[in-house]
Amino acid sequence: MRAGPAPGAGVGAPRRSGRGGRPWAPGLVLALLALLALARVAGMAASPARGPLAGTLIVVDPGHGGVDRGACHLPSNTVESEITLAFSFLLRDLLREQGARVLLTRTRDEDLDLDPRIEIANANRADYFLSIHVNWFPDPSCFGAQTFYFPGREESRRLALLVQDELKKVDPANFREIQTGRYRVLRLTRMPGVLVELGFVDSPHDRAFLHDPERRRQLAEAIVRGVIRHRRGEVGPEPAPDLRDR
Repeated sequence: MRAGPAPGAGVGAPRRSGRGGRPWAPGLVLALLALLALARVAGMAASPARGPLAGTLIVVDPGHGGVDRGACHLPSNTVESEITLAFSFLLRDLLREQGARVLLTRTRDEDLDLDPRIEIANANRADYFLSIHVNWFPDPSCFGAQTFYFPGREESRRLALLVQDELKKVDPANFREIQTGRYRVLRLTRMPGVLVELGFVDSPHDRAFLHDPERRRQLAEAIVRGVIRHRRGEVGPEPAPDLRDR
């Protein structure tokens, strides 16, 4: 991912997991059916019958994978595709503890195009779509987790406000606000959805979060709290007027 340093702005698009991708080929249809079959089974039975998210189905999308490693900081062995997968497993477990059924768009280091990710969410009629990424910008002073939503989707915007509010509680130094993103995975999924950038690979501040198990757990718990608040009908705090809907 790529971002500029301005508060609440400048975070760029996911290179593969948010837009673009390869054209459909006939062979992909069979592969998609297999993916959907696996999706309907994986992770569906371990959730408790009760909890604030009982009765919800949430699709968690670990960005990138396979040959598409995403954003990397090789001196610290920080690789986006690896972080997003490990984080998504943690997020899945925490969501299940709150009663949700959870599907992952990928469960291993594989090269998965955009449309199968979208179709897993749509075909299973998920209640939420959470796409997980890590950002990149060459200035190491650029830091902070940030939440994106597709413009014009009011429920997604409300979800983004709540998730970002919780992420900022985990890291009070984080000044970033929600931002719109015209990413394919957000545009074509039919349920409230957000894309969460967990931090910047070039930022020592953010790498401390990304590589520390307890801090990663805090970020995951923040996302879960944001989803729960959305489910309860809450409205998150609005950014300052000059930072809204950028």
